[in-house]
Amino acid sequence: MGSEQATTVISDGPDERLRERIKELGCLYAVARIAQTQELGLEPMLVAIVRTIPQGWQRPDDLWVALELDEQQYGTTATRGPQQQQAIIIDGEARGLLTVGYPPTTAQVIAQYFLPEEEQLLEKISNEVATIVERQEKRERQRLFEARMVQQDRLNVLGELTAGIAHELNTPLGNVLGYAELLKTGEVDPARREDLQRIIDSALIGREVVKRLMYFSCEMPSQFRVQDVNTVVEGTMNLLKRQMEEAQVHLHLELTPELPHVRLDRVQFEQVLTNLVMNALHAMEPGGQLRIASERKDERVCIRISDTGYGIDPGHLRKIFQPFFSTKPTGEGTGLGLSVVHGIIKAHGGEIVAESTVGQGSCFTITLPVA
Repeated sequence: MGSEQATTVISDGPDERLRERIKELGCLYAVARIAQTQELGLEPMLVAIVRTIPQGWQRPDDLWVALELDEQQYGTTATRGPQQQQAIIIDGEARGLLTVGYPPTTAQVIAQYFLPEEEQLLEKISNEVATIVERQEKRERQRLFEARMVQQDRLNVLGELTAGIAHELNTPLGNVLGYAELLKTGEVDPARREDLQRIIDSALIGREVVKRLMYFSCEMPSQFRVQDVNTVVEGTMNLLKRQMEEAQVHLHLELTPELPHVRLDRVQFEQVLTNLVMNALHAMEPGGQLRIASERKDERVCIRISDTGYGIDPGHLRKIFQPFFSTKPTGEGTGLGLSVVHGIIKAHGGEIVAESTVGQGSCFTITLPVA
């Protein structure tokens, strides 16, 4: 907190002091009333407080007020001239600054820039602002938590339905695959054999989809095997080809050949790749570039998924792997996707790191130990 004092002193009569105390109390009361209007939302409350503050100072018509909170500005931009400042501390962290002051022309005619009581008033108002922000954020977290719990209930129901669908699909798919292979064994016509092979390939793709559904519904245990990560990447990208075409995104595979094998659950790792690629597609405009690269670093294999999307805000980047954190509107995201990705990679003994630049894109790097 800082203030700048003039050399002369304001009239210190009892009537003058009483009037100043009444103004200060009136200002505090008005701020307290604004704090009760929580349904307005945080921004309207802060704007109303900024407009109210001048009434507690000596020359309300000349006083300017600047409130900075989390890099957002409310009120007037701080100018030259005498001023007072008070940090806004929330949960022990300085997240903003409340500043009041007079322009140089007004300061020349004020006998005393700021009264000691006004310094105390500024401190009380900044504390009130901190309380308002903390209360609003707590309400927002509670609202988001309740919304996520509703969404989680829907996911649980969806998981049960998915398990039933997967079991129902397994039998007809098995029959199609078995009969097609039986017919192909006794078929000599090359054209018919080719048609039967298409049926077999389609049935195998359907079976892979069913496996993913069963994994989603927690019906399949983990199955770790030593595998070539490049083969898994290429197979997953083939399954996502239609989505990439619809998004008009160009895929660039930069896979280092003859990488050492890694031990992984293919279905789980395909889920990781699918989640990261779909997030990248949603972040890019048509014509975007998606790059997937693999390489060896010492005794680890690295897979990088990078895009040319709009990027992730630095304040969000450190939270993206937290359960239920999502920047998407309610109903468009569960906030669980990247949390699940993080859990799967950790279960594989690996690590995942996110880097991003707003306006340029994001890059997720997965490292897995060599088998």
